[in-house]
Amino acid sequence: MPIIDTVALFAAADPTDRFHIKAMAQLRGLGGGLLLGTFALMEFDVVLKSRGLSAEARRREMTLLMIDFPLAVTSVHPITPKTLYLAALYEEKFVLGYFDSLIAAEASEHDGAIVSTNREFDRIPGLRRVSLD
Repeated sequence: MPIIDTVALFAAADPTDRFHIKAMAQLRGLGGGLLLGTFALMEFDVVLKSRGLSAEARRREMTLLMIDFPLAVTSVHPITPKTLYLAALYEEKFVLGYFDSLIAAEASEHDGAIVSTNREFDRIPGLRRVSLD
C-alpha cells in the first residue's frame, strides 16, 4: 500500500497547486490500497502551525480533510518501534530530514511505494516513488 506524503496533502489543500488534481485523486484512493502517513499528517499540522494558523484554523483544515476524504480517518499507518528504528536508519544513512525519514520508514513497512514529488526518496533502495508529476 503506497503511503501518501505531506506534499500530496498540501497539493490537495491548495487548488492553485500544480499537483492539486492528481493529489485529490490520490487522496480519494485512500482505503483502496493507499495509506495516509501518520508523520505526513503530523508534518502537515506542524507546517500549518509554523505558518501562523491558529488552532481554530488548523481544526478547520483537519475537518475538511475528514469531510473530503473520510477514509483518511481510518486509513492511517500505525506507528511502531520498527517505524522509528527505520526512520533513524534512513536519516543517518541517506541524510534525510526528520519527517522525510519517518515517511520513508512508513512506506518501507508496506510495499515500499510512496506518493510524493520529493526525489530524495529515490535514493533509498526498496522504495518506489509514485510521482504526482
